[in-house]
Amino acid sequence: MHPGKIENRGTLAECGFSFLELVLVLAILTIIMGIVVNGIMQIQKKSASDVNKIGAAQESRQFMDQILRDLRQSGFPSLAMFDPTAGATNSSNYVAQGLISFSSTAIHFEGDVDGTGVSEVYIQAVLPASGSCPCTVQRGTVLKSTGGTPAYYTELDNVMSQNIFTAYKYDGTAYNAGTDSISLIKNIGITLYVQSSTPEVTQSVATYPTTTMVSEVRINN
Repeated sequence: MHPGKIENRGTLAECGFSFLELVLVLAILTIIMGIVVNGIMQIQKKSASDVNKIGAAQESRQFMDQILRDLRQSGFPSLAMFDPTAGATNSSNYVAQGLISFSSTAIHFEGDVDGTGVSEVYIQAVLPASGSCPCTVQRGTVLKSTGGTPAYYTELDNVMSQNIFTAYKYDGTAYNAGTDSISLIKNIGITLYVQSSTPEVTQSVATYPTTTMVSEVRINN
């Protein structure tokens, strides 16, 4: 056999890939692709978690602002704004009595909250059937002149505490429902603990970030 031909065959054999080499390359590519895909999924989960946290914070802020606006209108217009000779009373449809009832989970008051006349405003925390939070906070209004039961609308979900409202008297001390008249309430505090609906992905166990907002408003009561 001619020597040149043997050398040529050897060169051709050296230029190819063995089956073992091909399997090894595919395995390496699979591992790399798995790492890349997992990284992309983690980034997407992190992004979704961040968006959810921002959304919960924005909803909490909007609801807090609305409560504060409503409570500032509690008791307006008051009886003191009317001519005593006109015979106006707190039962008049044009006079707001201010706070009607108060608890840590619900408040009911009268005021011209939107410029359309005196309304009765109800804000309350509602427990689910399980009897424990997360709770829903609802708000309802009805014109004083109309009366009746208001239609309630959900304002905030995933609230982790039922004790949303606190009250303070004119002297700054805490209101005691058992001994104090509701007319002594001058300031109302609002505390919101709102849980994100998406868990934090950076933790080894599922944890749900919570947005906390605390504020206080002086009312005309």
